[in-house]
Amino acid sequence: MISAVLILVGGGALPAAADADDLPATISGTVTREDDGTPVEGVGVFISSAEGGFSFNGYTDASGDYIVADLPVGEYVVRFAPDGAAPDLVSEYWNAATDWSSAERISAVSGETVAGIDASLQLGGSISGSVTRESDGSPVEGTAVEVYPTDGSWGPGLVWSQADGSFTSANLRAGEYTVRFDAPAGSGLTGEYWDDASDVADASTVTVVAGGNEADVDAALAESAVISGQVTRESDGSPVEGLVEVWREGEFGGERVNIEPDGSYRAEVAPGSYALHFVPADDRLFAEYWDDASVIDEATAVTVVSGEQRSAIDAALAAGTAITGVVRAGGEPVADISVIAFDGAEPAGFVSTAEDGSYSITLPTGTYVLEASASVANPIYATEFYENAATRDEATALTLGADADLTGVDIDLDLGADIRGNVALDGVGAPGGEGAVVTAYRWNGEDWAEVLRAPSWGAFAFSADPSRNGGPLPAGRYTFSVAAPGYCTQYFGGATALDEAKWFDLAPGDTRTGEDMTLTDECEGSEPKPALKLSAASIRAGGDITVSGTGFTAGATLSFELHSDPIVLGSLTADAGGAVKGSLRIPASAPVGTHTLVALSGTTVIASTALTVTAAPSTGGAADPADPADPLASTGGEFPGFAVMAAFGLVVLGLALVRRRRAQV
Repeated sequence: MISAVLILVGGGALPAAADADDLPATISGTVTREDDGTPVEGVGVFISSAEGGFSFNGYTDASGDYIVADLPVGEYVVRFAPDGAAPDLVSEYWNAATDWSSAERISAVSGETVAGIDASLQLGGSISGSVTRESDGSPVEGTAVEVYPTDGSWGPGLVWSQADGSFTSANLRAGEYTVRFDAPAGSGLTGEYWDDASDVADASTVTVVAGGNEADVDAALAESAVISGQVTRESDGSPVEGLVEVWREGEFGGERVNIEPDGSYRAEVAPGSYALHFVPADDRLFAEYWDDASVIDEATAVTVVSGEQRSAIDAALAAGTAITGVVRAGGEPVADISVIAFDGAEPAGFVSTAEDGSYSITLPTGTYVLEASASVANPIYATEFYENAATRDEATALTLGADADLTGVDIDLDLGADIRGNVALDGVGAPGGEGAVVTAYRWNGEDWAEVLRAPSWGAFAFSADPSRNGGPLPAGRYTFSVAAPGYCTQYFGGATALDEAKWFDLAPGDTRTGEDMTLTDECEGSEPKPALKLSAASIRAGGDITVSGTGFTAGATLSFELHSDPIVLGSLTADAGGAVKGSLRIPASAPVGTHTLVALSGTTVIASTALTVTAAPSTGGAADPADPADPLASTGGEFPGFAVMAAFGLVVLGLALVRRRRAQV
């Protein structure tokens, strides 16, 4: 009879230590064939703790019996692996389970033998074939052949092609399989999926039947293509270290190769079209796509055929300057605070603060607004814009030059507040479908400024973690609205318009609960008439004017023009309460005189107001110094910090909604 062997099969420790008085346990059983009941010799029996870690192993004897002794008290999972001993049978877990997670656990009790842990192994099938070189048909030894089931369950692993190029993958459960051939390292060949597919989406499946062998699953591997080049600094031509990401067109993700100390790189790829992303190790340099593109949509594809050596795919990376500072709370530096630089309404850079609260964001020259947020921190701090502003529109703009960093841009955070409650629809209950939108407004001394929006399908909170007190709202005077498609927008206190809403004060760290609203589809009185208000009655040509208004359809996108001769100015989107606010630029070419600024829904003018345009300064293009507005149009609304972070991460990594409209070269 066999004796137990202890093998480390993964990270972890031995099963939890037993009491000093506990005696070792034993597990035993018999393994037979399901088709005829005969015993199977040489089957591997792998007994691992249900907590993971080490495995106690044994093998069946000629009678199909096994005993694994000296087991610490605990729960175990048992796997039966016939492998080479019976290549026509399928491995399984006790009790007829196909994977570790679904396997039935076995309790080993002090000093006892758990008998009858038997297995009746099913008849399986196999896949065989050969791997050759496409150019001359010669066999390829050492190709890794991966065979895995299409249903996503765990497969039997992989096999390697022999000296004659042949391979056989046995012990397969009946079903559908995908086969991948990974070329040996240094062979100069490219891998593929069966049958002659470059990616899994185009692969053909192989059907395995019990007792059968699916033969002639062959692969003829093509020669790899090579893409190479140099990566340098744009400023002085010196080499740049880092990595190159090679994205195959139509696929999600790609391979990475290192950029060597001399700035060179070399990527072996399958024939096809690729986008190359150059990522420097120096965080003062900007990553880019070939050829001189900042986003993957604008990348120029590199197209190669089998055996092609494509060189001189080079990149010269530009350097930037940085905005630096320290984020504190209560006078103490705070780590892991998200700091985002906005170029207009678009995130342009993102970092987290270090242990000492410091941050540094490298950016191109330009004008930026800085946001610091900690929506999932403990405690939760209010989202703040530099300098001591609650919204992006109220923030102090930072101008970053090309010659020096902008230092000392420090931010002091306060504890954040939250508003929580429930939304119901009259006669329906909790909103379904698109749900409702709850919008928080904060009084800035002149008007109500939208701060954050929160979705609701019943309960709502502006905090990303309602289990904690507080939230992302800066302290101040607040009101809020609730809107849902097909229902009348309602403001705090039962008001139907923002300027009629009641208000309340939130102190740092406050959590205001119980703010429940029920929306009805029968609105009181007539809808308010759309109206516009300007930050100034006149504006210099080439300057920016802040536009605000109320009474518009929630979520409507409005176009703005300067009449009488129509001059298109841009568009703004109404918030959930029908309010609109943002900045529009008056072209430097606009005629001097009295004009009408109009808001259009489609081609229909729905609101207008008078605006006088004065002559631009002789230097041209300067904004009205009396107008502090952001030079880009925006709604003035802020999304929750965690949503902005997620959106920014997708932009930076290029992992979502990639249209891949590239020119072929």
